[in-house]
Amino acid sequence: MQHEISIDRELQFMIKYQLTPEEYLLLELLFLAQNEHEEYLTAFYSQGQYDHKILDLLQALKDKEIINKSYVIPNEGTIFNPQDVELNKRVLSQYMQHSQDLGMDLFQNYPPFTTINGKTFSLRNIAKNFKSFDDFCFEYGKTIKFDIEKHNEIMDLLEYGKENNLIHSGICDFVISRQWETLDALKDGNLGTFNTNELI
Repeated sequence: MQHEISIDRELQFMIKYQLTPEEYLLLELLFLAQNEHEEYLTAFYSQGQYDHKILDLLQALKDKEIINKSYVIPNEGTIFNPQDVELNKRVLSQYMQHSQDLGMDLFQNYPPFTTINGKTFSLRNIAKNFKSFDDFCFEYGKTIKFDIEKHNEIMDLLEYGKENNLIHSGICDFVISRQWETLDALKDGNLGTFNTNELI
């Protein structure tokens, strides 16, 4: 269901801004590159040396006001720096709603409380680490590289953790410390004996 919601949101975005699949892919790669994951753009467009194809796509995105008109497209044969691309903030805000879907799904399925030594603790408090719920959702999305398949894997591991009483840390620690990797190792039996209080 979450995958269907994701696809539906992406199609709505493409239709609204009349983007071709190639233009949308470049937007995704630019977005990831500007958020500490430039390796995807580099791998897709051959080690950072770009031909006329990417220039045409950049021009198309500029014509559709996805990229600000003030951005100067580099000449063919020059090294292209994705950090220099000025994405339209209004459009970018709508694009980022996809990451909010993933973060919201995690938040809604994360256990709200845990009891340790007779005391009850909240597990969904994000105020200590993030200024807003949007910031939390974005950090989660960035951590998993906005990968819906990875998100689905994490949700399965979260269910495993809940079923086996392994979730005792706050949701912020779960994301920042990538605790789904510990749950994955536990599920595969790679950690031997384990004290669940170590997750706190």
